[in-house]
Amino acid sequence: MGLSQSDVATLTETLAAGKHPRVVFTEAAGQVAGKTGKVARLDEPHEGDFVVVRFGHDELPFSPGEVRLPHRGEFSRKKAAPAPEPAGAEGPSGPPLLTEGNNGDKSDKVRSKESVSVNDQPGVPVQATAPREAPAPPPRKRAASKKAGPELSVTLLWRDGEWSVQASKGAKVIAKPVPVKPTTAVEMVRSLDSPAVAAVVEDIVDQQRQQAADEAERLRQELAAVEARLAELE
Repeated sequence: MGLSQSDVATLTETLAAGKHPRVVFTEAAGQVAGKTGKVARLDEPHEGDFVVVRFGHDELPFSPGEVRLPHRGEFSRKKAAPAPEPAGAEGPSGPPLLTEGNNGDKSDKVRSKESVSVNDQPGVPVQATAPREAPAPPPRKRAASKKAGPELSVTLLWRDGEWSVQASKGAKVIAKPVPVKPTTAVEMVRSLDSPAVAAVVEDIVDQQRQQAADEAERLRQELAAVEARLAELE
């Protein structure tokens, strides 16, 4: 579960206090699920990928469903230390071995580190076995970090009888709406190789053209009537 409206309000208050709270990535974030990051800021408006999380020197935006607030005590939990493996059973110690020094004196006694099994019967050789070594733990696999770049959106708008184009990077508008001609709007959608989108834009432009033609015809008729009235007065 990601951030709720109450969580967003909590993050806003924490950032206003000059702190950068930590968040945990959810399964929706992909390969970085379960990892943590610090919130750098919340972009306005709070729509789309507006939660900007800091990764080292990079800052990447995420949606509220891709991050969550940590549970109470989640970061203070300590992993239990693994129980020590039982040492291998050692057999009965054999007689001490003697090592000769440079002067030939056999006074230094060292005990063998191998586990030996001694048969009391004469003529039976001593059998030595090497101590068992615990198997090495398998190497841990590190999950590859996912660096998702912010989405770039270019939008063609039809509002209040005018065409315009704007660009957004994530939830941040990087280019405010710029007016374009109706013919330019038609050329833009035709280049997308999408007949359905082109048909919608062409239909709106045709309606604009028909409205302009009707308005021109009305004005011509009014002008003709005014000219006729003027001719009568001369």
